[in-house]
Amino acid sequence: MADILMRKVLGTLRPVDAQGEEVMRSVGNGSIVRVTVKKPRNIKHHRKYWALISLLHENQERYATPEELSDAIKCATGHCNVLTRSDGYEIRVPRSISFSKMDQAEFDRFYERVIDLAVTRIIPGLSREDIKREVEAMVSDQRGAA
Repeated sequence: MADILMRKVLGTLRPVDAQGEEVMRSVGNGSIVRVTVKKPRNIKHHRKYWALISLLHENQERYATPEELSDAIKCATGHCNVLTRSDGYEIRVPRSISFSKMDQAEFDRFYERVIDLAVTRIIPGLSREDIKREVEAMVSDQRGAA
């Protein structure tokens, strides 16, 4: 079988393209199949994340690059693996936020944790609404420049 995209319509899942229709034709009526439901990632939301990281990077002095800040934020929000050395010292290793590693629902939750961290520890004087508005403006500016 193959991974296919489906759309929920009136309580049923329906294929969104010819590939999906072909796969579903190969499944006999009454057959039981295993389905994993994952919302595909939204590239626009991914761009918003990097705009947010850019904004936060401009408002801090600890991390040299946006990528370093992103890794630190992943660890601070719990999106990391924790390795414990024999002396008890913990090492946090950031996990991936790639499209193949995280579906949209997971990314939504992660993004909201990043916003929480931003307004409590990185730019504490800024509200959630202010930071979201600023990120939206940055993303809109990027679209206008393209």
